[in-house]
Amino acid sequence: MRRLRVGILDLVTKSPNPSLYGRLMNANLASIMPQVIGVWCEQEGHDVHLVCYTGLEDLLQEMPADLDVIFIGAFTQSAQLSYALSNFFRQRGAVTVLGGPHARCYPEDARKYFDYVLGFTDRTVVSELLRDAGPHRPMGRHLASARQPGDLPTLAERWKFVEATLAKAPTIKIVPMIGSLGCPYTCSFCIDSTVDYQPLSFPQLRDDLSFLLTKMKNPIVGWHDPNFGVRFDDYMEAVESAAGPGRMRHIAESSLSLLGEPHLKRLAKNGFQAILTGIEWWYDLGN
Repeated sequence: MRRLRVGILDLVTKSPNPSLYGRLMNANLASIMPQVIGVWCEQEGHDVHLVCYTGLEDLLQEMPADLDVIFIGAFTQSAQLSYALSNFFRQRGAVTVLGGPHARCYPEDARKYFDYVLGFTDRTVVSELLRDAGPHRPMGRHLASARQPGDLPTLAERWKFVEATLAKAPTIKIVPMIGSLGCPYTCSFCIDSTVDYQPLSFPQLRDDLSFLLTKMKNPIVGWHDPNFGVRFDDYMEAVESAAGPGRMRHIAESSLSLLGEPHLKRLAKNGFQAILTGIEWWYDLGN
């Protein structure tokens, strides 16, 4: 397999955004999977250039002109931008790939505009795509694994992508981390409700947090788990063994049913400064 020039574009906004909030915070909205894809592509022997689009970049300057393949990660709000970018990069000779929430929710529509559309993506899917790496038009190929990946690259392996993205955040810098996939609840309004809950490696989680402390002083960790703390004691033991109180700050999303007083006290002791609460437990009360 020849060495490919791979671009990865993480769209965290749908259009140019010179607002003060965008300048301060958009880089902190970067997704983890584009970074994961970057690591997997490098491990397959390819050259990778990753850009997190915060609304300030000139993508014509940021992305190399001679890409063989470009992965674009997009929410549905940025779908039209991703479609336009696919057309642009196709004209430059690149094979285009869409991943992220829009690709998972609307694959049939996305196939009209991309050579590949990805559902659940693991390293096997990425390897298959890179071996083929050819145009599929007028309808792109839909590739998906049966379930989400069982493990992800370490923070150390992702670090160069994390560091480059956080360089765009002038003051507040939030490091993206994840310890679980899916959710045990079955709420009809949530995309994760149909995904089996799957914790990732807690020893790796501990090692990732320990690594982070060698790179940043008193870092802020943004947990991307759909529901943080389902296995609460395992999580907190990993956090506590990696960083004692006062050395790290955290932001997470969790169900109200998991946030009883003992848990809240332990979270506060370990630097959890913000919790985005879910309402999954509401359905346990009946209609």
